[in-house]
Amino acid sequence: MTDIRPLADADMPALRSLDGWAFGTVVDDVRWRVATAPLERQRQIGAFVDGGLVGHTAAFTQVLTTPGGSVPAAGITWVAVSPAHRRRGVMSTLLHHQLDELHEGGEPVATLWASEPGIYGRFGYGVATRRAAVAAPRGVALGGAPDAGATVVLGEAADQIEACSEVYDKVRALRPGMVSRSVEAWRESSFDDPTAPGPRSSLRCAVAVGPQNQPTGYAWFRTRPNWDGGDPQGTVEVAEILAESPDGYRALLDMVLDLDLMSTVRFWNLPLDHPLLTWTGQTHRLRATLEEQLWVRLVRLDEALAARTYATPIDIVLEVADPACPWNDGRWRVCADHTGATVQRSSDPGDLQVTASVLASGYLGDDALHRALAGGALTESTRGAATALARAMRGDVAPWCAYMF
Repeated sequence: MTDIRPLADADMPALRSLDGWAFGTVVDDVRWRVATAPLERQRQIGAFVDGGLVGHTAAFTQVLTTPGGSVPAAGITWVAVSPAHRRRGVMSTLLHHQLDELHEGGEPVATLWASEPGIYGRFGYGVATRRAAVAAPRGVALGGAPDAGATVVLGEAADQIEACSEVYDKVRALRPGMVSRSVEAWRESSFDDPTAPGPRSSLRCAVAVGPQNQPTGYAWFRTRPNWDGGDPQGTVEVAEILAESPDGYRALLDMVLDLDLMSTVRFWNLPLDHPLLTWTGQTHRLRATLEEQLWVRLVRLDEALAARTYATPIDIVLEVADPACPWNDGRWRVCADHTGATVQRSSDPGDLQVTASVLASGYLGDDALHRALAGGALTESTRGAATALARAMRGDVAPWCAYMF
């Protein structure tokens, strides 16, 4: 029989062992302390069989930016099951238990990054943001960019957290998909693991500074030297790059795209409307790939849908299928516009039939509902209802999350 309960201090050695088995990683004591510092002990849940820890999930307390607003969110992380107990319902039990707790007294929205994306759709999560991964050649032209209106100051990432967090919070307020970040989370993100394999630099930071000497952007990056036949073929690995304005981005890109002895610059996580993707005029040279990013779960659907604004006025009855959260199942009338929304139970016939995961995928303003309509994943009872909802939920900027948790 599986026992579900919060973790205690005495369970942490077992969690470390489980983490190693589930994710195939081995970390030293320093890295472990840094990685676990952001976790909120009271929000760590374990699955125990015969007294042994066989599964785990946790939640961060977050604020998630939505189109026109924000909403309290639970950032789900460290979902793990022992290899000896897979395919026995351990993960399902844990995630259903977690959703029940959120429904009863937690946040109306849950978010996560998926190490195995195939898992979470059946729990009502949907891919709500996407990212571009880019491999740019050194010196790629930025012909469409404005002149850099900022200077760049160099340092180590761990020493620049205050300046970076100032920029981050300004960008976060305007970009749906961004989440709040604790002091412990900043320290974990900027931690420079000395045991990482291969020759490489420390995690460095370039801060763009505006005319009033205020930080307007930052880039965290490492360099990996490589010499092929005597020619320098190093790689720049950009971990984060954020700026408040195009001129800040220009200053940062000028820096990371033109470092001596480097030949390739890799950006693993860019929003789909990032200036680099348009300034080059040579997108084919960026070798960009599109990947899923933040998954969203509308735990209390009415509160979640009311915590954002809508691009066009809409009055629609949604017939929602949500077997994982049955309290959301059924018909809801959504009356919304650019000022906000009211969402209430309805006995009227549904205009549109939609699953919880599809609705979640469009929550932050991505064009997911347009794509769902094109793919036949939406069923209309009222002609035009799907298009109307897709237009209303579409955002002004591409939703995106800078912080992987």
